[in-house]
Amino acid sequence: MLDAFSGNLSATAYRDVTRWVYAGVTVPFGVIGTSAAFLTTAPAPWVGVAAILTTALVFLSAARWPHPPRFAVLEISALIAIIGWTSAVWSGVGPAAGFAFFLPFVYGIATRRPWWPWVVCALVALIVAPLIARAGGPLPSDWVTNQLVAVALLGAEVAVFLGIELGWVLVARIDAHRADENELSITRERLRFANELHDVQGHTLLAIKMKAELARRSLDRDLNTTRTELADIERLVAEASAQTRQIANGYRTVSLATELANAEQLLGAAGIRTAIQQAPAGIGDWEPLIATATREAVSNILRHAAPTEVTLRFTDAALVVSNDGARTDQDTGSTGGGNGLRSLQDRFAEHGGTVQWALDGDVFTLTATRPVEGGIA
Repeated sequence: MLDAFSGNLSATAYRDVTRWVYAGVTVPFGVIGTSAAFLTTAPAPWVGVAAILTTALVFLSAARWPHPPRFAVLEISALIAIIGWTSAVWSGVGPAAGFAFFLPFVYGIATRRPWWPWVVCALVALIVAPLIARAGGPLPSDWVTNQLVAVALLGAEVAVFLGIELGWVLVARIDAHRADENELSITRERLRFANELHDVQGHTLLAIKMKAELARRSLDRDLNTTRTELADIERLVAEASAQTRQIANGYRTVSLATELANAEQLLGAAGIRTAIQQAPAGIGDWEPLIATATREAVSNILRHAAPTEVTLRFTDAALVVSNDGARTDQDTGSTGGGNGLRSLQDRFAEHGGTVQWALDGDVFTLTATRPVEGGIA
């Protein structure tokens, strides 16, 4: 409920509300305490004046919350409160005067850090002040009872002011938590963009590199092949540019059939024997991630292996890609490299899938598994 309320009221606005709640609560407590000094069988005007001064100074402090006033306003009010309460006990004013004289202490306990000096001031008012008043003459017969009532009043005021402060602390923490969530969302979006850009640019640049090498080797022997490869390079650059724009706009779609065809073409151009099984039906929402896994697996092979044969097949719930000619750095699980595979593993895990890889001799196998039932979570 507090979270919903604070969602409609910013932390800055709630801080302003809290400031005026503090100031507003101070007024009735001060009026009650002041009235006790004047509306009694034995009026004590000087006690009433002290109560008014105490209330006014605490009100000034509350109106500046959470920043303390430029001068020691609250400390001065506490000194006046101790003197005023001592006079109230000595003159027989009822314990209700404590509503005004205890204001500096409860406000200090709730809002100032450290809070213990204000507890000490309250104890001085409750214990030392009666002793000082007694030294000045006999006390009323009911002064002990009045002190016990005063302790209860002090506790009530402390509860009210601590409740106000607790409300502010909770709202401030919720606001800080919301700010952290916003920052985390931005970070996640940046990571998504980086992963998408890595998927597109890394694979495409590798393909361009291989086709450029093939074009260079065939330049003196077969101009038709050179023209074909250069046309493919031009097409890949245009596709990479378009996909980069799509990533920036957040709506890039990945076709598994296209990735399988690209994988066969790229591996074949590198002189690698390739066996690629047709994708099964029923992949559904998982198609973009399986397509991304296909692209990343092929890029990983071309970067970190010298294969002669690559097999890409599907089971009921998994894509399995294996190649021979693996080098040690292709086993990203043991060497800590391969940020692409690590990123792919995290993306599958976010939706309940898994990506695992293993190196057995010179054969590297990558398995990307999705849940058998259900779409992306």
